[in-house]
Parts: sequence; structure tokens; C-alpha cells
Amino acid sequence: MYKNENMMDIQRDKLQDLINWKSKTNRKPLILNGARQVGKSWLVTKLGEIAFSGNIVTINLEKRREVHQVFRKNLVPERIVLELGLILDANIESGKTLLFFDEIQECPDALMSLRYFYEEMPDLHLIAAGSLLDFSFSDYPYPVGRVETLDISPISFFEFLKAKSPKNSAYGLFADRKFDIPDSLLDKLEGEYLEYIVVGGMPASVKYYLETKDFEGVKKIQDDLLYTYEQDFKKYKPQIDEDCLKDVLKNSIQFIGTQIIYTKLSDRFTGPTIKKAQELLKTARLIHSVENVSVSRLPLTVSGKRFKTFYLDIGLMVRKNGLEAKNIYLKTDLYATFQGELAEQFVSQQLVSHHGSELYYWAREEGSASAEVDFVIAKAGEIIPIEVKTGKNTKIKSLVNLLQSYPNIKRAVVYSSKTQKSEGKIEYIPIYLAGLRV
Repeated sequence: MYKNENMMDIQRDKLQDLINWKSKTNRKPLILNGARQVGKSWLVTKLGEIAFSGNIVTINLEKRREVHQVFRKNLVPERIVLELGLILDANIESGKTLLFFDEIQECPDALMSLRYFYEEMPDLHLIAAGSLLDFSFSDYPYPVGRVETLDISPISFFEFLKAKSPKNSAYGLFADRKFDIPDSLLDKLEGEYLEYIVVGGMPASVKYYLETKDFEGVKKIQDDLLYTYEQDFKKYKPQIDEDCLKDVLKNSIQFIGTQIIYTKLSDRFTGPTIKKAQELLKTARLIHSVENVSVSRLPLTVSGKRFKTFYLDIGLMVRKNGLEAKNIYLKTDLYATFQGELAEQFVSQQLVSHHGSELYYWAREEGSASAEVDFVIAKAGEIIPIEVKTGKNTKIKSLVNLLQSYPNIKRAVVYSSKTQKSEGKIEYIPIYLAGLRV
């Protein structure tokens, strides 16, 4: 396991996945997926430092446009590597060098070349990353079976804690279900949780906050990121009215954790246009759409037209909603108003970070009797319903009804503020361990 003693050089759990990829015998070129500025390039650079003794050749295809001509001649990997080495004055050696194509979406021919690297140069360690890559693959055939992918999310709460206190060995026990968190540590985690809600998990925000403890500076970084994301609207394919995208993004954040239909996301555009805008924002990985599913059996199947949305990052969500750090820290009425939504956003973000993006929820609406469970995931052949409870709202009637109606479900999880216990099929887990323990 990779260890990092430098607090400001934030340890990312995905780095271990990259190290494992490096050692695989059936390795394929790796594509890193994720929204802009979640740390993809940093991860690859760090991999080059620790697993390749610094022998990494990085080609930023946005900055080095003169390199594009290398890929236009043909897609023969041996020739491409030879010419890249000559242009960059670098020795690119299979088995020893990490070759990194950054911002690969800027060179479609480089994107198409990945499939041939797997077939003709399987010993070369090759990673590609970029912004809005999913849009690029809508115009070019995806190299199915010839590449691997790894999703990169914002910094998780667990990574945030380790960055703040890299020498605190107790954090290493958080994933161990046998380790009960003492009340004294839960009290400390409450403060860390409130910090994370404000700062979020975008690497630039986290790094700056850990170095300065300056919330005002964090807000400026978040504003810049939000502006950049909206500027990217011009690059979306197919093109759609930017006002519709802004409406959907804004209202998705305002309706966090609430069952909605497309027409709730804008009153200025038609349902089909709103649906297309939401799909584009999902493709850009700015929002996650969580669908209602049947829980009678695996695989989980989507049912109904309603859905819930969650944002890429809780810190950006807080900033977009205009919540101030002091209102969250002092737990004012404004914080209390959003407490449930913030908790659900937090849990959704941690689940995605630790378990991937396949999140669902369950809802039943029959006449006047309705029931809803916040999340449902499939893990190791099990269907696991998940509830999020904060503040004074501790009722779990819907979850109990679900378990009584579907005996095929063997266990459920409730993330709450401090309670740690098991009651029948239900395990109560501190919300601070969301994603780590499911």
C-alpha cells in the first residue's frame, strides 16, 4: 500500500488502483474518466514518480498541438512511439516508461490509436486522460475490449481526514466493521464533517484550505471552477441552449435528494429539451442521476419516470446555493433547512467515490400510501437499501416496510449522526463512515 507522509501532497486511494494496473499481466491502455479538475493528471504524475522511478513521458495534447501530426500519418504504435521520442527527445521504452497522453480529447487520432497499442505494443504502459472525454467518444468508435477505464471522483471524506492528520493511525481502522468509533472521536468527526461540507472534495479547494484554513479563498477557487464548468457548455455535443443547461444545473442542486420529473428542472424549455440537457450534464459528470428501481431481484431494473439528482461535489453545491461557512458551523436555521439535503449529497458522493456511480433509490406510490428509501446499491450479489438520517428526523418507516415486503433483502444500512448498533437486518453506521462501510 502506497504511504504518503506529506500532508499537502494528498494521498488518493485511486493511486493504489493505478499501482495494481501497472503490475497486471493482461494490462491494457488505461483511460481515466472524471470531471475537470478532480486530479486525474496529478494521479498519473504521482504514479510515474513512485512506480516508474520518474520515468514518465507526458504529452499534453492541448498544449503540444504540433505533436498531432504524428498521429495523422497512420495509427501504427511502433512508429508513433519512435517519432514521439524523437520530437520530445525522450526514450520511451516498453516495460520501463509510463507514457501519458493528457487532454487526449484534443487529438481524435490519438484517441483512436489506443486500440492498436493494446494489440501491437501490450508491454507499453500507456494512460490517457482528458476533459469531456465521453463527448469525444460520441464521435469516434470506443475501443471496446482494448482499453481499461478508471473513474476518478473528487477527494472523499476519508482522504480529506487522512490529509489533515496523516499520522493518525485510527483513521486506518475506519473501514474495519469490527472497530467501533468512540464517542470522543465521533465528536471530533462532527467538526471535520462540517469543514468538508464547506470545502468539498475538489483537490484545489482541499489543498488550499489545508494550507491556509481560509474559507474566503476556498470560495474564490470554487467560483472559478463553477465558471469553468459553465464555459465548457460550449463544448458539449450535441449543442443545446446554454440557458437550459444553466437552469437544469441550478435546479438540480436546489432539488438535491428530492424525487422530480424533468419539467421541474426548468420552466422555460420543453421536457425533451430538459431531458437532453440533463443527459449532457451527466455525460460531463457534473451531476449524477439516481433512478428509482425495483428491488425484487438482481439485476436492479429502473421503474418509473421520477428520479433524483446529486451534484459532483458538496463544496461546489454549497457555494452554488450561497450557503456560508458560518451558517453551517454555527448550525443556524439556514443550515437546519438544508441539513437533510447536505447529508444525502454527502452520502451520495462517498458512495460514488468508494463504489462507483451505480446508485439508485426505491420509492412506492400507491394511492395515499407512499414510501421512499434514499439509496439502493448492489454489492457482492446483494441488494442493500440505504437510509440517511440526521437531526431529529430518525424515522425509518419506509425502510422497515421495504424489508417486510421483500424478504430477499438480507440487510440494510442507516447512516446517522452518531448511533452505532444493529437491529435485526438494519445496521446503524455513523454518517462519517459513509461509503467506507456499507
